[in-house]
Amino acid sequence: MTIIYPEMTDPIVVLEEPHLKNIATFLADHSGCNPYCSASAFEDFVLGASALLPLLPPEVIRELVRFRIHGSREGVLLIRGLPINDCRIGPTPLHWSLEAQTKKTFETELYLLGCMVLLGEVFSFNTQHLGNVIQNVVPVKDDAYEQVGTGSRVFLDWHIEDAFSDYRADLIGLLCLRANPEAATTFASIRRMQLPEHHKRCLFEKRFLVDIDGAHQRPDGFSERSIAILFGNYEDPFLRLDPLFMRAQANDLEAAAALDYIVKMIPDVARQVVLEQGDLLVMDNHRVIHGRSAYSPRFDGTDRWLQRVSITTDVRKSSEVRRRQFRVIENELCA
Repeated sequence: MTIIYPEMTDPIVVLEEPHLKNIATFLADHSGCNPYCSASAFEDFVLGASALLPLLPPEVIRELVRFRIHGSREGVLLIRGLPINDCRIGPTPLHWSLEAQTKKTFETELYLLGCMVLLGEVFSFNTQHLGNVIQNVVPVKDDAYEQVGTGSRVFLDWHIEDAFSDYRADLIGLLCLRANPEAATTFASIRRMQLPEHHKRCLFEKRFLVDIDGAHQRPDGFSERSIAILFGNYEDPFLRLDPLFMRAQANDLEAAAALDYIVKMIPDVARQVVLEQGDLLVMDNHRVIHGRSAYSPRFDGTDRWLQRVSITTDVRKSSEVRRRQFRVIENELCA
């Protein structure tokens, strides 16, 4: 049974003229270089994307900066209204790999990176999508029933991105290139959860184990890690939760009960948004747990297509595990 959650209503910013025309012109004029062909080409592309900033509406810049600093009660920000030409982006690829990177123009990548410059630095893990910093999230036929972003026919269960890693993203950016009305992005903010004091105290303690999630290739030597589910300011905590890959430590009944309680609370505070073409959704990966409803892809070039980036507000903290490429964390060094 599909569960429908209340629709997201705030904060939403809509791109309007004359900014919209200026943005579209800039993207069309500066999107010919392929950011996927090499690491140096990607760095040049990021620098070029930063030139988009003066063209963004002041309210978009203000809301992005506000979100980076303070977040929001819902843990998300939606920027709506970028026009995307179906012919220019081409058919939805059948896989996230090379086929998704052979577009003739890279306007969507330029827009996504241009907005993300205000939030931090984009990065990736070498164990996911071959280390691609911009990840093309499309339904893959062989993954239809899997708990990964390229799955489709099952609810993508609640998670934060890369909960196993101390170097996980601070923020996540999702740009919708092609929509599917069946596919709702679901999210639940820790700021909406009212936890009993005894469970909250327990969740702040390192009494839980987390494993690497199924979207990653498992590095040799990787093992479960002891973590706390809540951290930071006790009155306004951050969240580190991925129930499918997380459990209480052995024989810790109190921790098991606290984990069960917070997981069961998620649907009570959840919201959803059906992303439209041109929507850019930014999620606070320390405040919000998210998922996606099931949908039925056609695999005919018209399926849902998102581009996703992970963002860190402090790229220096992972320098010791980024030895080969500036933006790619080597998970085998973290094992």
